[in-house]
Amino acid sequence: MLQKICLYISLLAFCSTALIAEGNGSFSGAFLRIGLGARAMAMGNAQVANATNGYGIYYNPAGLPRLEKKELALSYSDMSLDRKLNYVGFALPLKPFAGAAVGWINSGVGNLRSYNSSGEDTGELDHGLNAIYGAFSVNIISLVQADGNLQNVKSDLISIGLAVKFLREAIDDNEGFDYSGSGFGIDAGLMIKPHDKFMLGYQLKDLNASLASNTNDIFERGSDIDNAFPVSQRVGMFYETPFKGLAIAYDFEWSDKGEEKHHVGAEMVFSMGAGRIGYDNDHFTLGGGLSFEGRKGWGMKLDYAYVDSVIDEGISHVFSWRFLF
Repeated sequence: MLQKICLYISLLAFCSTALIAEGNGSFSGAFLRIGLGARAMAMGNAQVANATNGYGIYYNPAGLPRLEKKELALSYSDMSLDRKLNYVGFALPLKPFAGAAVGWINSGVGNLRSYNSSGEDTGELDHGLNAIYGAFSVNIISLVQADGNLQNVKSDLISIGLAVKFLREAIDDNEGFDYSGSGFGIDAGLMIKPHDKFMLGYQLKDLNASLASNTNDIFERGSDIDNAFPVSQRVGMFYETPFKGLAIAYDFEWSDKGEEKHHVGAEMVFSMGAGRIGYDNDHFTLGGGLSFEGRKGWGMKLDYAYVDSVIDEGISHVFSWRFLF
């Protein structure tokens, strides 16, 4: 029995870190630091100033009022080490000065085996990490202009947003071991558009986020555990260059654990798609996408990202679909 308990403790530690794609690796919440959506990940995760699509709820909720249409966003990741990271979300502009979104990130590690004290294989462990988001954002200038003020100021100059997320982790061997932890976190964002071709962004991420659990029902001497997430911040810019279709982005990120990261990306947009390349702090990324226009304003965007190995764990492939209507 002691061997089995030690095994589960080791698995808990592994599952907390196995999803790590980069930095802050010894702390909880690694699955929320990988990135989201093929477009963003192909651009090195440099998105805090350009989070104006269905994945903006993750990078900067302040971008939601800048949505042009309603969006259903889906993402699937074929990752190394049997990891998974999938997303489904819905975002919509609330004209004339707001936007809102909901989303669900599902992650975990597959093919984890369970063994008893005799070393016998007792089957697979079920491991899941989930974050359920809700976000709301307002365009400050448009809101003030609705009362007849600041009429000479750009209506889309400043927007702010807030995202609240419910967090849960669970590990179950379908026998007697059933671990779960849960908690809440907050993200906040600011976006400034001083020029039609230039945007600035700021995000405060994982404020008060943690996974709290009680292991009294699992171990003879259980305890209350509160695994806090690192609180990180980002500032960044997005610039549509004078070269037709070419845009560049840069984010600088830091956390309360002392880590600093640089994210750089570029995108070339064509009539039917786009090509992208990036550098995500310690590895290269690239990808592309196709755009389709349907009847009555419907549209679809298919995107792909190739994410290079970070610590020799292998290559990851990310696929995303956005349905606009």
